[in-house]
Amino acid sequence: MATRALIGYLDEDRNFTCTYNHYDGYPEHLGKALKKFYNTDELANSIANEGYISYVDPDDGSLDQKHDEPANKMVLDSDIVEAGLQIGEKVDEYGGNYGYVWFGDEWITLKNYGIRSIADQFEKEMPADGAGIFRVEEEVSETIEEDYSVKWNQFITENKAIDNMWAIYVKSLVNAIRLNGADDYKDFSEEDFVEDFENYIADKMDS
Repeated sequence: MATRALIGYLDEDRNFTCTYNHYDGYPEHLGKALKKFYNTDELANSIANEGYISYVDPDDGSLDQKHDEPANKMVLDSDIVEAGLQIGEKVDEYGGNYGYVWFGDEWITLKNYGIRSIADQFEKEMPADGAGIFRVEEEVSETIEEDYSVKWNQFITENKAIDNMWAIYVKSLVNAIRLNGADDYKDFSEEDFVEDFENYIADKMDS
């Protein structure tokens, strides 16, 4: 069964060139071959311009090509999230299980868990010296509140902690975030929420 992949090259003007790879696109095979035989800017650019590759031999880096197709070219959005989504959409269009993007002096490996996940991985893995080519937007407070509401709901469900006191506690958190923002809670783990809940109950019992 084919393990499809995208092989892409990104320059400092956000020009993105990519080719389709049909067989053995997983990191232990294609990823290994790219890092071993196409690990310079010139070679990475060259393979990303092939258009269609059936197979890359991991032992010598040679290409098996049965189709003559042009590479895909686009200019990525200046916003890093939108740029990541553009890459994710192209990986998905290829039916790819993986995406490999060369930028600067290294290959970034992206696993296809969905377009949004690819965008998140791209933002996380982007080298620090390359972040300057993109604009990074700060999250609005409404989005942060929504994300944490989802996290709380998942935590409640997984831990079966739905009772009257927990419901009151969650309402108090929502009110606190409405008034003061979510910064105090953005790094909370599940254990932190449990401890905060227990402290909340203890305060209620003392009052």
